[in-house]
Amino acid sequence: ELDELYCNHFTMHLGVKILSISSVPLLFVLKWFWGDFTVTVHVNPAVVLVGQAVTLSCHLIGQIPANIQVHWYKLERNKNTTLYFYNSTEKETELGLAEDQHRIKGRYRNGVARVKLFPVQVEDNGQYVCAVTSDGVYQEAIAQVTVPGFGSAPHVTIEHQQNNSTTLRCASQGWYPQPEVRWTDSTGQKITVMAETRIQKDVTELYQIHSTLRVADTATDTISCTIINPLLKRHRKTVIAISGFFDVEAEHVIITAVIGENAVLPCRLITKHLPPSMKLQWKKVGPGKNKTIYLYCYNESSPLVNAYPRDDKCSMGYLSPNGVNSREWLRKKYEKKAEVFKGKEFGKGNISLKLNNIQVEDEGKYVCSATANSFHREIIIEVLIRAQHKEENDKPWEDKCALICLLLCIADTIILFLGICKNQQWENECNVFCLLLPNGVSVFLVLLKCKNKLWEDKCKFSPMAAV
Repeated sequence: ELDELYCNHFTMHLGVKILSISSVPLLFVLKWFWGDFTVTVHVNPAVVLVGQAVTLSCHLIGQIPANIQVHWYKLERNKNTTLYFYNSTEKETELGLAEDQHRIKGRYRNGVARVKLFPVQVEDNGQYVCAVTSDGVYQEAIAQVTVPGFGSAPHVTIEHQQNNSTTLRCASQGWYPQPEVRWTDSTGQKITVMAETRIQKDVTELYQIHSTLRVADTATDTISCTIINPLLKRHRKTVIAISGFFDVEAEHVIITAVIGENAVLPCRLITKHLPPSMKLQWKKVGPGKNKTIYLYCYNESSPLVNAYPRDDKCSMGYLSPNGVNSREWLRKKYEKKAEVFKGKEFGKGNISLKLNNIQVEDEGKYVCSATANSFHREIIIEVLIRAQHKEENDKPWEDKCALICLLLCIADTIILFLGICKNQQWENECNVFCLLLPNGVSVFLVLLKCKNKLWEDKCKFSPMAAV
């Protein structure tokens, strides 16, 4: 009974291998075999995401022998994989697989053997053993590392719209364990049964999802695709509008601008529901000369990083209404040349482009476009340049003559009003004055003003004489 009692007591300790010994001195034999220490393990964190770090700790509690070996390895079906091995009589050694040694760091100090894995991969999911050997005594403890994959946000696209129906595709990757896919309409009703879903592992043992759904355009305004990790109880969700998706329009598609002046290239975004992610763009197009002038993009599900062309960086700014989830970019050459409408105007869908100080090289075609997933709309605005009218800088002789005639007519009226030319002396002066007028001006004055008999008599002048 005593033998059975002690055997039952010691077999309760995890992983302890006990030799079959029978006799009364069994207590002392087992105490010598067992030693005065126990082994416990700890995992931090208990659940670790792909790309993060996890630490496995093996603690030796009690009287630790001077001669000891500690072995951390992963339990595998075919062959166990060593992570770390420590021998108190030799220099500690890391024995991880060659391709994984850069991810494994191990150390033994004061009865604790720690192994750090970074970055964690989905293959690291499983059981790990800390085995301790000392003078023929063997103890081990098992730790569980759980590596769920919290994948990417669902990428929802409109495949095509025809016959009053819309086909959507939802794709995501990087999930573990196998996730749940859920489709819902704008009322929150589940419509997953209408979808065709394929879930499979990729080369990294993570699950990727491809799900297709077809719905009637009148059935709902928006559709949601949600991917759920059953282990983490967390999900990622993307909403897309399918009813009256969006369009771009302009009041005029041909703009005539004058050199040196400003011009507004009209463009307006028409949408019933703002998509969860979108890219707005202005670019100038031409044979081999396509170049982006302005770019604005936003994504409600995640902040944008480097969402601008790499070849021409300039200062970045945030643009309402999406805060840190949006970003705008303006080609450096156009920093003082081009402007966009912001604030309330932008919120109303006014995405027009203003070009300042128009020059000859600004003539050409400009494209205003909006893109959300695979849905794309654009409109072309043509800018024509004309120089200032010649008469604005170099008035023709006819205009100058008309001005002179106007002034002379005013003078004639004043002269007639004052009753000048009443004496013979002024009459002679008046004759000289009239004769000095250019022929064209004289004809003009005679036709308009010299109908008065008094002027004709006093000046002794007639239209025919002027000719």
